[in-house]
Amino acid sequence: MPLYEAFEQKVFSVADGVKVKVQKTQITFSNRHNFAFVSFLPVRKAKERPEVYIVVTFGLGYRLESTRIDAVVEPYPGRWTHHVLVSGTEEIDDELMGWVKEAAVFSAGKR
Repeated sequence: MPLYEAFEQKVFSVADGVKVKVQKTQITFSNRHNFAFVSFLPVRKAKERPEVYIVVTFGLGYRLESTRIDAVVEPYPGRWTHHVLVSGTEEIDDELMGWVKEAAVFSAGKR
């Protein structure tokens, strides 16, 4: 819970008009459209996952290249979904939140 709470607080500080929807398998952050998600997706093999973690997922209009990205898919042409495993509050840093802010802007601009 502390990881999620730290992430949620930072989302509200980088994006305006954010709505949160809690579902069975994920928590969704949206403005005009969904732009970020928190879940417990198994993006790494079990032996490579820390005991405590969340997976932050966000969408951008391009494929982001970073060693922090655990998985990337292109569900629609020109829309890339990125998954980042976060195991400590120190990982909810300016870089990650910059990507989330960019995802919020990208989402708000979609038709």
